[in-house]
Amino acid sequence: MVECSILQLIAITRRALCLSVEILARFISPSAMSIPVVAIFGPTDPARNGPYGGRYLVLRDPQSERDHSRRQEPERGLLSITVDQVAEAALSLLGVPA
Repeated sequence: MVECSILQLIAITRRALCLSVEILARFISPSAMSIPVVAIFGPTDPARNGPYGGRYLVLRDPQSERDHSRRQEPERGLLSITVDQVAEAALSLLGVPA
């Protein structure tokens, strides 16, 4: 465990980026802390349950089915989002040239 002061914690948080999957993005409240959010969505509708306020990018395959049924396996559209897409979105939000 690493200890830090409140001022150090604030400094770290100001440089943070949140990666979120599905509905968790709705509860992060990026605008409250000015933390950029990359939200990855599958079957859940990001227009209904996505992040709001602040800086964010939503990654979602257009072929994803919108439903809320329980599944044994992850939805195919969700699995089609690549690490490169997530990295590109993160760098874009952080203002780092690709």
